[in-house]
Amino acid sequence: METAKGPIEQAAEHKIKEALEPSTLEIVNESHLHAHHAAMRGNTNPETHFRITIVSDNFAGKTMMQRHRLVYGLLNEELQNGIHALSLKTKTKEEIEKAQQKQQQQ
Repeated sequence: METAKGPIEQAAEHKIKEALEPSTLEIVNESHLHAHHAAMRGNTNPETHFRITIVSDNFAGKTMMQRHRLVYGLLNEELQNGIHALSLKTKTKEEIEKAQQKQQQQ
């Protein structure tokens, strides 16, 4: 059962879709997995940790570092106001297709 998206997740989704026009966008709120960590004790924000997968041709020609900086820049406001950690997977459609072909050949 999918839980309702909170305001931070909704904002992140909107900003990423608007700027990167992804063919795939998956945002997973993993905050509940980190609630017991010392840094999270007493924190009542249910949106602190996200795993985000973005497939976008707007990443073409950019290094992984450049891609991550781009996403961090898009989500700067959310990072200042609640997001504690992001796990990013940033690929182009071509990179995904090449990886799938390589996997099929094995």
